[in-house]
Amino acid sequence: MSTFFKISELSKASGVNLETIRHYEKIGLITPAQRQANGYRLFGEHQLTQLRFVKTCRAIGFSLDEIRQLCRLQDNPNNRCQMADDLAQKHLTHITQQIEQLQQVQQFLEQFVGCKEDDVEHCRVIQGIKGD
Repeated sequence: MSTFFKISELSKASGVNLETIRHYEKIGLITPAQRQANGYRLFGEHQLTQLRFVKTCRAIGFSLDEIRQLCRLQDNPNNRCQMADDLAQKHLTHITQQIEQLQQVQQFLEQFVGCKEDDVEHCRVIQGIKGD
């Protein structure tokens, strides 16, 4: 016998917020396994697994479009792994660029933190950001 979850149960089982699940439904990342006569949507183990997959993808920074592509790849076992690898490589390149940018921001801010001035007029943080 299959296990089915109402959306609130799916939320608890997956750790994904109700509104987020509804949004994922709206954009087609997850679809209910069935709909009851009273309109309640029921989700099965497959949807729970899919939702956990999406949650992990979001946690590592994939965009919703990239997640959609990964889900499509995952749904067809005949797809080539290279397609998923290409998406991951592109994402890794993007993450590497973001890290470099954040390191530059860190170095910039480290020059100015620890200001002991009493007034803002002489504050190293303010002056540094202004470019003075």
